[in-house]
Amino acid sequence: MARVAATHRATRRCENGTDATHGFPGHGVPPIVEIGTDVLADMIDLNRANSIMPKSSRFSGGLQSRIPRIARRLRSRMNELGLNQTELSARCTGAAQDLFPEQHAPQITRERIAKILMHCKANPGKSAARVISHAELQVLAHVLQVSTDWLTGTDESRDLILWDPLADPQRAHHILHLINDHEDKANEVLVWAEYLICSLETPEFMHKHHEALFSELDMLGAHDEKRKVVQIYDSIGNARRKRLFDSKQKRRKLVQFIFASDLEGIAQGKGVYAGIRKELRKSCLENLSNLLSDPSIGIDLMTIKDEEAARLRTTVRDYDSVGVFDESLVLWRYHSGRVAWSENIAYTSKWRKTLNDLRVSSPAGGDVLRFIRAVADSVR
Repeated sequence: MARVAATHRATRRCENGTDATHGFPGHGVPPIVEIGTDVLADMIDLNRANSIMPKSSRFSGGLQSRIPRIARRLRSRMNELGLNQTELSARCTGAAQDLFPEQHAPQITRERIAKILMHCKANPGKSAARVISHAELQVLAHVLQVSTDWLTGTDESRDLILWDPLADPQRAHHILHLINDHEDKANEVLVWAEYLICSLETPEFMHKHHEALFSELDMLGAHDEKRKVVQIYDSIGNARRKRLFDSKQKRRKLVQFIFASDLEGIAQGKGVYAGIRKELRKSCLENLSNLLSDPSIGIDLMTIKDEEAARLRTTVRDYDSVGVFDESLVLWRYHSGRVAWSENIAYTSKWRKTLNDLRVSSPAGGDVLRFIRAVADSVR
């Protein structure tokens, strides 16, 4: 992820189509008819919700029926972090006091964790936990650095989840874990973006790119906010790049779609790239060529001619990126800066089809490499 606007002090445009700050261009609600009218209604409601803060899960029927799923995800995350039950309990004790300083803090002992984990078995036994409180869930999610949405597995919910990085920077850990978790299970990841995803950028170019994307914060005197947001997205980008080259990670197909004109903008130093040195832009494009030439990495970049993508431009006019992991997760980011995601198949399947259809009009790999090398040679 490489971009978020200052949603508190400046926005490109309010998501209901009304300009919020003069001078920042944007788009209103897009007519996304091609992804289904039921999904469209939900997304328009979300797009108009300017006052929505990042929300936690909405539990309509309590947590009791979700205990087996919570137990499996709890065990999975403990294994990832290398935590045993005693260590997790100790961390939960400290976190509970911090989260509930003026309330009765939940006591998550080693025995309590063991009773929850008994639900990983087909027949948990009579001593297994029968209920999990919302307070316990908050503490566990906090210690494990995941969202409560992921821990409870609310993928059957139709709710879209929003994240405002300026309002809730700590949730960056949740986003990164969510992406990694779904990527581990996916066979293919499809992404459309106005820019190269962080995994395909060099670290130096990525940092300057992030600084340029948040330059309006400098204009407003919000230098500290800009520094923090750039730091957040640099850390996410570096973690994603490291994961891409980790030989221990499962290899899945990663396909990015990008408009040819957006790629040429890097070489020409146009728009957001205007302040980035020629050497960094050229190095980034040459690195991209090298990555795509190595079949062991499993990356495809597909360029889209602008004249052939009128329908897609209409569909994505309110976003700067959309990514879908098989049909299990879709994330998209608004030009206003908010990030939204859903694990509901009503969204994931439609977006997967929309992105998958782009393959038909995209050139073959060899043609893409020749185009990228030509673009790199044209850097000025």
